[in-house]
Amino acid sequence: MRLPALITREDRISYIYLVKWVLISLVAGVTASCLVHLFTHFLDVAASFLDRTTLPRWVWPTVGALIAGGVIYPFEPHAAGEGIPSYIQTLRQSKTVFPIRITVGKLGAAFVTLATFGNGGIVGPLGRVCAGFISSVFGFFAGKKIFWDDDDRRTAAICAMAATVGTIFHAPIGGGIFAVEIIQKSKMGYRDLFPAILSSATSVFICTALGWKRFYHFSAVNEFMDVSYVGWLTLLALLAGGAGGAYTILYGWISRLFGRKKGRVLLKVAAGSAIAAAGGWLLNPSLMGTSKEMVTALFAGDYTLLSGNVSGSAVPVVLILCLMLLSKALFNCITVGSGMSAGFTGPAVIMGLLSGAIAANFLGIEPGTASYYAFLASGFAAMLAGSMNIPLAAAVMTTELFGLDYSFPAGFSAVIGFQVMRHRTIYDYAVSDGVGQQEQSDEDGMDAS
Repeated sequence: MRLPALITREDRISYIYLVKWVLISLVAGVTASCLVHLFTHFLDVAASFLDRTTLPRWVWPTVGALIAGGVIYPFEPHAAGEGIPSYIQTLRQSKTVFPIRITVGKLGAAFVTLATFGNGGIVGPLGRVCAGFISSVFGFFAGKKIFWDDDDRRTAAICAMAATVGTIFHAPIGGGIFAVEIIQKSKMGYRDLFPAILSSATSVFICTALGWKRFYHFSAVNEFMDVSYVGWLTLLALLAGGAGGAYTILYGWISRLFGRKKGRVLLKVAAGSAIAAAGGWLLNPSLMGTSKEMVTALFAGDYTLLSGNVSGSAVPVVLILCLMLLSKALFNCITVGSGMSAGFTGPAVIMGLLSGAIAANFLGIEPGTASYYAFLASGFAAMLAGSMNIPLAAAVMTTELFGLDYSFPAGFSAVIGFQVMRHRTIYDYAVSDGVGQQEQSDEDGMDAS
């Protein structure tokens, strides 16, 4: 009589997947946390050095554009742009190959852009770079057909993006959801979601164990909001979701205006960087670069820093904050739309927080109160969900960053913001430029040769 197997075939397959996911999440978590913190450390070093030179800050973005457009893009033209669009498009195809040459070029272009105060965030470029590196590593083993296959290469890329987002925001669950939801939306599967969450959680654990801080400073009181403001939160969620849609449309229009893929790249990136730098310098130097100091100021209610050069008793604070929101959107879209390598997620975060601060200031809510932070949380969640169509990630990340007391404005506003602009995201415009397809065709050409 044949004895029953102690471990069924289905269990063996499940355990093999678990072992693979744990190994991939460890590699992705270590790589992403180290890459992000090295990158941001050298950004701070570069900013400190450039601010000590005789040249004013507004000159440096044009210098960075000349380096990117004259040195990096001739070497690898597809290093331009944001980063997540090529991640999305490549993972939506059957062959998940991220050319290493583009990955290296993207890293250099992103550093040059942001180190010279180009307007944008770090999530998209670093997520794409980390996805490229990790995918290449596991792609090597998949090619040897030793324990790994092409599906694992795809999983590795997703885990790398999740670990990058987790490292930047210290959002262990939200980072994993972000990496999957941004490519699959309503069709998320456990096979992608589980390893992504493992990777994001691993990266946050590593950062916490080593004492590495998150890139953006979030600090809200652990109290519940005044429930009488629920109606106003609903209105804010609608407006912030609509603002996310307007941000999307603005980027599409500016990208078409510059026509960055139609030649004269050096001229276009130099012109775009000069325009964005001049505008940021005139209004508020904090608008330049990653603007992470604006996040700290928003949580502290520091309207002096947020007002920049527009401060004055003659101009109401609420109008100044509106101007800063519009300016951040415009200068970021000009920077990326002209061809420089910077992200959308960071600017969207700042604009969402600004929208919350605008509503709170309009209603006379004092900074530092639970209701004030509830409006910041609402704007944050609605803007991310509205501009990127990631309602689950937006809700979870907001709750992780603000605390459980803000779970209602987080979830409520994320759903509303998503429903306002669910049919078009800022990445859809970038993907329509053919970024991912071009990367794939380049790799196919190298394989054929």
